[in-house]
Amino acid sequence: MKKSNFHFVRQINEISVLRIIRDEGPISRSDVARKMGVSKVIIGGIVKRLLETNILFEIGKGDSTFQGGRRPVMLEFNADAGLAIGIEVHLHRATILVTNMNAETLHEGTVNFSDNSNPSLILERIVKTIERLVGDKEKLKSILGVGLALPGLIDYQNGSILSSHSLKSWEGFHIKAFLEDALDTKVYIENDVKTITLGEYHWGAGQDARNVIYIWLGEGIGAGIIINGDIYRGISASAGEVGYTEISARGINRGKFPILFQDQYRFGEILTTRNLENSLQEAVNMNGRQTLLRDGEINLNNIAAAAKRMDGLAMEALAEFGQILGVLTVSVINLFNPELIILGGPVIDKCPLVLEEATLSAKEIVRIVPSESVKIRAGALKNRAGTLGAVGMVLQDLFKPPIVNLATYRSLILPE
Repeated sequence: MKKSNFHFVRQINEISVLRIIRDEGPISRSDVARKMGVSKVIIGGIVKRLLETNILFEIGKGDSTFQGGRRPVMLEFNADAGLAIGIEVHLHRATILVTNMNAETLHEGTVNFSDNSNPSLILERIVKTIERLVGDKEKLKSILGVGLALPGLIDYQNGSILSSHSLKSWEGFHIKAFLEDALDTKVYIENDVKTITLGEYHWGAGQDARNVIYIWLGEGIGAGIIINGDIYRGISASAGEVGYTEISARGINRGKFPILFQDQYRFGEILTTRNLENSLQEAVNMNGRQTLLRDGEINLNNIAAAAKRMDGLAMEALAEFGQILGVLTVSVINLFNPELIILGGPVIDKCPLVLEEATLSAKEIVRIVPSESVKIRAGALKNRAGTLGAVGMVLQDLFKPPIVNLATYRSLILPE
């Protein structure tokens, strides 16, 4: 067997053993061998190596089988043997999450900055915060990697931002290389909405699905796409830019949506917090309706509070927002045929009426796909989705199922 092929198969076997013990432990060597369909001798060698690296540990003896015999030694995955770091960079702050290999939170931190024009200075502060959160130098050596969520289009080859509205001065800066040099570990970078999608897929509302579309709504609108468990980026990494979808010929007009629709051309111009706030401000100024909303104090928090108190104008605006979102959702359903649509972002988090109206609207409109085939639900992780998704980029090899079975890998091995 060629040396490279031997190492390849050994690593695949080790990953498979780790997954089984992580997901089903405590478990004996015999049960691991049975589940993998390989000999106890092979599993014994793999386990010996993994015990030496501290990724596994023995926790005592289990029960005997019904046939009697010696009680088996039980194995457990040591999630604390390695650390994963997740970072999400926003307009004026970066949130940092330190977890073990089970994505369980160990430490959290925030770096605030009023001026985001100097990426190296901000990244230096992020590195110092990570070092403070993790603690001593020995623990820093156990960092498996860092996942970084960034707003904008990503240049994956150069490890930088290709284009970003909120971090314009970061464009072209070699972020990945900077952090890898500073922390001496692997760094993964990804668009923020795609990272949030990964977070919801692994640990949130999308855990029971394989094909998921996540639509994020806030200052802008974007979508993350997961197909058969993998994030889909597209040829230029711009897949999911649903905000550019044109509104025309979709039944959206002033008569049906008198508050929010003002001849916008694309969904990204109408389904934003800014348009919601500005439209309600104009409605308050123009029509003199009785409302809890006050001139100059109209923001998403106050809109949500007014709707909770059954304010008519606020509820009508949110209903319009949800119905228009439902129209966009149907386009996404017809295009991708996913099993699950997740809606998230501050508008969904703070205004439950939007989700209700979007779901009703989508179910009424959808024709190509039976409405009961597609679930629509709110994101479960809220503002933690981005950092958890960033952690997921580091830990993905432990969460992905095996690509093919061992027999298939054996067929790849060529004689010397």
